[in-house]
Amino acid sequence: MSYFIGIDLGTTNSAICAYDGDNVRIYKSPEQNDVTPSTIYIDRRTRYYGKRAYDLASRSPNNVAQDFKRFMGTSTPIKISAVNVVMSPEECSSEILRILFSYLPEEVRNSAEVGTVITVPAAFDQMQRDATLSSAEMSGIGKVAIMQEPVAAVMSVMRARSSDGIFLIYDLGGGTFDIALAQSISKRVTLLEHGGIVMCGGR
Repeated sequence: MSYFIGIDLGTTNSAICAYDGDNVRIYKSPEQNDVTPSTIYIDRRTRYYGKRAYDLASRSPNNVAQDFKRFMGTSTPIKISAVNVVMSPEECSSEILRILFSYLPEEVRNSAEVGTVITVPAAFDQMQRDATLSSAEMSGIGKVAIMQEPVAAVMSVMRARSSDGIFLIYDLGGGTFDIALAQSISKRVTLLEHGGIVMCGGR
């Protein structure tokens, strides 16, 4: 069976789902949540990701990496000072991608017919897109494609309707606030215009 994997690699939270041609299923974290905090916790003995890392962030902020998506495509180091660890934004993102992919059932992960898409903000430039692809390669999840988040949103809506349309999409994320205008004609989605605030989000 063919599977299409969709990953929302977010500034504050991330999620993963699979589409088998008929149904979309969101795969939950070990804590049974639909979303996983994009957070990494490292101390001298352990490394945690997601909710457990997020829960530890308030009392051990120097052991935590968060908000690293803001710096994708730059040389900004992500420092976890308590353990003297320095990672690139791409390395941090690859850890989150690896954890998300582990939520999938083994038959999906090992299927020869799997296509994976990671969504990115419409405002991401080529360097940021390339950095996202680099993160995917580091994570070992295989070949992926990049799709702009508003395009993915319109494609999701168009699964339930047959008529063409023009859509205005607001995306108040954890790290960015974006607006986009998109058009769907015969199930093909074109992004007409977009704008937003790069360092303004829902956190």
